[in-house]
Amino acid sequence: ATQVAWIDVAQARPPEGAPPGDRPVLSVGSQGHASGSCRPCAFARSAAGCKFGAECQFCHEVADHPEAVRVRPCKGKRERFKRQIAAIEKAIADDPDLLARGDLSLPALVERSETTRLRIMTQLAEVAAEAYRDRMGPCGAAAF
Repeated sequence: ATQVAWIDVAQARPPEGAPPGDRPVLSVGSQGHASGSCRPCAFARSAAGCKFGAECQFCHEVADHPEAVRVRPCKGKRERFKRQIAAIEKAIADDPDLLARGDLSLPALVERSETTRLRIMTQLAEVAAEAYRDRMGPCGAAAF
């Protein structure tokens, strides 16, 4: 039977202003914290704490890591996003000039994240390019 060590990160924090060398190592993954080579534990901040405790491979120095740890959206949101993008792709396939005119209403997630926006806009540009190729036909003449 495996023993699970629970650690209360709030109580294990070093005193304010303690030099990095004097700080206790809260988890195995915290060892690289001073050099910046660690990755934050997504559960160290939770009310229940990290179930792996000191054996956790991720950093428990929560005070020095950004608050937001990326959480995967629920399946319903992911499916809704896919449907929205598919509808936009169909609209662009029907009218490739839609992308050039900028007459698109993108989902809020795309507008909030620059990385996601670039990825989706590249994907939509590929759909528009394919639609233009389909319109031109094999000889390069417009097939209207």
